[in-house]
Order: sequence, then C-alpha cells, then structure tokens
Amino acid sequence: MTDPATVLHRSLPENVYLLLRRRILNNDFTAGQRLIEMNLAEELGVSRSTVREALRQLSVDGLVDISPRRHSVVTRMAYEEIRDACYARFVLEAGAARSIGERRTMLGQMEAVLDRMRAAAEDGDVASMVDLDTEFHGCIIDASGRHRLGSLWRMLDAQMGALMRSSIDRQHIDLGEAVRRHQLVIDVFGRGDIDQIVATLEEHYLGTVDDMAQAGGFGD
Repeated sequence: MTDPATVLHRSLPENVYLLLRRRILNNDFTAGQRLIEMNLAEELGVSRSTVREALRQLSVDGLVDISPRRHSVVTRMAYEEIRDACYARFVLEAGAARSIGERRTMLGQMEAVLDRMRAAAEDGDVASMVDLDTEFHGCIIDASGRHRLGSLWRMLDAQMGALMRSSIDRQHIDLGEAVRRHQLVIDVFGRGDIDQIVATLEEHYLGTVDDMAQAGGFGD
C-alpha cells in the first residue's frame, strides 16, 4: 500500500520506526515483550542510535514503554487513555460532520477505503487497518473544509495505532467486525440527518469501549 518512491525518500530511523511499528501492530511483538536495542540493531543491521530514535517515536505513539536499561517493553493503552483519545477524535469529527454539505464525493472516497479495509482484514493486517482507519475518517475531516480542525484532528494520528491494537486485544474483536463498524458509518452518512450521524460517530468511538469496560474487558 506504500509508494516505493516514498520509501526511498525516508530516513533510516523513519524506516526502522515504521518496520517496528508494523511488527507491534501486527502482534509479531506482543504486549509485555522486551525490545532490546542491541538485539534489534543486530537483526536490522543498523546502529543502536538508529533503533533508539525509532523506539523514542514508538514511545510517543504509546506503543512501547522505554526503560533506562536499554530495553523497551511493548505496551497497551489503558481504558482511560483509550476513551480520552476516542472522545477527542469524536468531538472533532462530529464538528466536521456538521460542516459537510454535499456528501456524494466523500462517500465514494470512504467506500474505496473500505474496500481496502476488507482486503487488509482478510489478510489479518492490523498495521494496514490502522492506516486505513485514519484515511477513512480523514475523508470526513477533509470534506468539512475546516483546515484548523483538520490540523487538530491529525495531531491524534500517532496514537491511533496504539489505540486500535489495544482495543482489538482488550475487546477481542476481529478485523471483520471493524470493517462492519465502518460500513455503519458510511450507511448513516448516506441516509441519516446530522443528529443520527453524530450519534453513530459517538457509538463508533465510545460505545463499545464503555460497554467493554462495564463488562470487565479492561481488567489486567
């Protein structure tokens, strides 16, 4: 899904970061697993400083906790962190939805992204699903024409990978269910009024998270 020309223009630390991110999101590195700088550097054929820089970014993303003893631990977001990030995204997206006039172009874009989501779900590719989730919801943001709102919304992008990986682990949902939930968003934009749309976005972001918390799905 990545343009090879884009990869060629990335820095080495960025490529290492993206590789490790993909492995964490696809559960090649599981929650609680230690990531040791020296071992990763040897495996990838890069310097420890390059690995260290990549791990720092993964820590910002909420995917690892860094130890001062030269290793990091793959982590998962807690309920409070997940709900806080989801609430912020919902509020911004609901505001964007209220600014959208003609929806036909946006819906076509969302349908195209959803087709790629289905393929990623069939492959069990969580990393691609995370990127496609951002692309999917970005269609709503972009259709609003609210550039300042879009900038604020995209500040949350970095944590979306950690959020989705944590939600999948804690809620025990499969990727096919994630596709179904995004189809519901398309459906309501196609036929609903703004109140129905906002209610669906709220359920999309917050409903299942709260249901799982009440059922003990976020217990350690």
